[in-house]
Amino acid sequence: MDNYNKIVFNLTVAILCVGICNSAWGEIEKSTRYLNRSASLLGPTGWINIPSAEVAEAGHFNAALHRGEAKLNLGMLDIVEGGIYFRADLLGDQFRPYRNLSSWEHVEENIPAFLRDAFRGQGKIKILDQNWAGISLAGGIEGDNTYLVIQRYISGLSRMMLLAGWGTGRFEKGFGGLSKTLFPGAELIFEVDGIGINVGLRMLLASNLILDLAVQNINAIGEVQNLGEIIGDHFLFGVTYVEELW
Repeated sequence: MDNYNKIVFNLTVAILCVGICNSAWGEIEKSTRYLNRSASLLGPTGWINIPSAEVAEAGHFNAALHRGEAKLNLGMLDIVEGGIYFRADLLGDQFRPYRNLSSWEHVEENIPAFLRDAFRGQGKIKILDQNWAGISLAGGIEGDNTYLVIQRYISGLSRMMLLAGWGTGRFEKGFGGLSKTLFPGAELIFEVDGIGINVGLRMLLASNLILDLAVQNINAIGEVQNLGEIIGDHFLFGVTYVEELW
């Protein structure tokens, strides 16, 4: 009778473990979609400093802030996103030359220059989706830079995403990386952005709030001797807020 009870107990525990694991992996799939809504350092939906082949979902408004650098993105039709990037901590200084304008004509002459200097636009279109094409492919423009990026999400136990891309401007040397889901709502990111190597952690603080912690250009940290410069130049902290408008 004791052996029978042990067998029943072990089977019960095993069934519960399988159910919990399946539920957890289901949450991972859901959480991965949430994390993919986050903005990269320079604006478009992406990882630390590179764009991904994902776009913000239709009607989803993303507002991100990384060390005073702000991004506002809006997803449309599930295949297109657009937004702006600006240094929120510098807007006051950039606007100062225009604050004492004496006439509307003067405003018309100078405000476009302020907007052009202070704000940078970005846009991305999704060309292929992994759900029906086997891979995801997107192209976009970020300021004066253009790019094409391809990625694939590997499900199963690995829960890993691979990404590679190339473009013009800061993307002309190519870029790529991989991300690995650690547990529901958290993933580890490793990327090469064409300039340096970046490593980071992305986590969900809530269903619509995402935290980014990263070290960028880790290959160049040894070149800087001052601790303040190391923290200022290489350590990245930021949050992305996602709101569903429609």
